[in-house]
Amino acid sequence: MSGKTAIVIGARGFVGSNTVRAFLAAGWKVHCFGPAAEHDMLADIRGQIEETIGSVEDVEAMAAAMADSGAEVALNFAAFSAGDGGLAKSGELDADRAFEINVNGLRRSFDAALEAGVGRVLWSSSTTLYGPSAHYPDQPITETAEPRPQGVYGLTKAMGEQLSLYYRDRHGLETVAVRLPLVFGPGLWYRGAAVALMDMLRGARSGGRHVLTGPDTPVDLMYVPDCAEALVVIAAHPGAVPERLNINGFTTSYPDLARAAEAAVPGFEVAFHARPAPVVYPLISTGLLEAEIGFHPRFGLEDAVRDFIEREGAADA
Repeated sequence: MSGKTAIVIGARGFVGSNTVRAFLAAGWKVHCFGPAAEHDMLADIRGQIEETIGSVEDVEAMAAAMADSGAEVALNFAAFSAGDGGLAKSGELDADRAFEINVNGLRRSFDAALEAGVGRVLWSSSTTLYGPSAHYPDQPITETAEPRPQGVYGLTKAMGEQLSLYYRDRHGLETVAVRLPLVFGPGLWYRGAAVALMDMLRGARSGGRHVLTGPDTPVDLMYVPDCAEALVVIAAHPGAVPERLNINGFTTSYPDLARAAEAAVPGFEVAFHARPAPVVYPLISTGLLEAEIGFHPRFGLEDAVRDFIEREGAADA
């Protein structure tokens, strides 16, 4: 048991809620901060957490929640989302709100941490800040690669990383930009970049047929239990943590995902139809995470696909 406390901002979202569960499993106390959510992914464990309803637009409310919780670590998953189209689409639909929540909200969370005396702040950056793969001839790329975002969401993450460095350098706050790849898993409700994969896995039944449409280029994916566990390990790391970290589960392709689903559910058939992705992102290296933090994911492609199908109950008994 760790005996430590974490405050999780944006705890009711997909990655946030899975991270809350991982912290609880590791023996942490968890205080959740954020707005009420239509899709409350923590409803079943409400008795195990403390919570404050609030917004990242209110720095004093965040600081008060941090101070009252006694948290040693804060995690910020807050991001602007409109409807169920995903974060990237939301950013394109309303750039003003995306900048307000993703950039100014992040800045306020750093100010709140300073006011409350929280020493370490992890926040969800994104590999979408890298931009198209063509900009990066040498792959997989490390954290030193220059961001070249092509969308509003990726741009807000690149700007957030500049803020993160500023608060490290000027105020001595240990901010950590955790660059998440495409994360999937049970409970993912919004129809963002992982929608084609999710539809296939949820339709995996013996005797079933499915058409999977997507790019035939390699892609980095992370199963959400591994993503949540990585965040726990980074938060608990006893030494200094790098200012930015790539995290990833495995590199695969949509044709390989189709074969893995067929292998997990005998009698399920998937036809793959190639369609170019709007943006092909570079593949990332997790060497820094492995060397400095010592984290290694538990789930490879086949294990993640099998576990997902079993947990969602889509396959025939």
